[in-house]
Amino acid sequence: MRSSFLNRIHRTVLAATMLFAFTATSAHADSEKLRVRLDFSAWGMHAAMHLAQQKGWFKDAGLDVEIQDGTGTINTLQLVAVGQMDIGQVQLGTMAIAKENGLDLISIAGFARKGDLAVLVDEKLDVKSPADLIGKKLVCFTTSPWAPFIDPYFKASDVPKSKTNVVMVAPSAMISTYASGNSDGFLSQAPFGQPMVAKVRPAKTLLLADSGINFPSYGLVTTPKALGERAEAIKKFTQIQVKAWQYIYAGHEDEAVAAIVAQRPNAKLDPEILRAQIVAYREFFESPSQKGAPFGAQNDNDWVAAIQSMEQVGAIKPGHKPSDYYTNAMLEN
Repeated sequence: MRSSFLNRIHRTVLAATMLFAFTATSAHADSEKLRVRLDFSAWGMHAAMHLAQQKGWFKDAGLDVEIQDGTGTINTLQLVAVGQMDIGQVQLGTMAIAKENGLDLISIAGFARKGDLAVLVDEKLDVKSPADLIGKKLVCFTTSPWAPFIDPYFKASDVPKSKTNVVMVAPSAMISTYASGNSDGFLSQAPFGQPMVAKVRPAKTLLLADSGINFPSYGLVTTPKALGERAEAIKKFTQIQVKAWQYIYAGHEDEAVAAIVAQRPNAKLDPEILRAQIVAYREFFESPSQKGAPFGAQNDNDWVAAIQSMEQVGAIKPGHKPSDYYTNAMLEN
């Protein structure tokens, strides 16, 4: 009797376990996989990505999103272009250069729409203009979003490249090289770099945009091929990212910081730096030509200005139009 009772329990538990496994497998199978590559290791601009993952917003929308840290905007663009990644979060100005070099890419959302690339130098140095960089040692890395614009920057600033000293280092070594005093400055994004060094060697900035080279900063990119094949999933993903940024800048910066730390527990991140980066980027979210534009939305005026400035310094060839670089279709319901 006891044996029969136990057998019935065993069969019931076994059946329930099999049903649970089947249900879980089916649910996973129904989720559409998206591979997303970021520009770099975890920092403040990744807030919306990690927040959406932490809160389960991707899963709720039927998406199984794999988020990879990157080793530079250029590397991420290359991986997206060849189909190894579905979406990249990168510098959009660098995407324009990549398109010029044959990569078939298009931006599907623009978040930081004001140019943020800058030369950051020790605030104690007497550097007030690009001309003051002559003889100074600056560090960068080869896959940085800065890389395609170094020569155009000095050209636009009337500074002979031969009189500058830009040294390429490993991505992970750029900040430490500057912080340790082994360079006078570094090339990065102002809202990223200043919080990173504020505690050890505060830096002031010379924005690339102030030399007449201005283009949208961080956004999402994919390929036209992926848009044609996976528009529904990419649209869901894009709109979740817009929602996440809206949520963050509605007073939830600390929650975003906690999400980054939770999603990258082994990265030894400083929450104060992450928060400072998120806060610093808020002003860069404003479109230069359309104040108050909805998060994620791009416009022709911003891209016309970007195209003109990049053509003037020879970064791209003449003849491009804004629609070559972006679409707002993924933002529309």
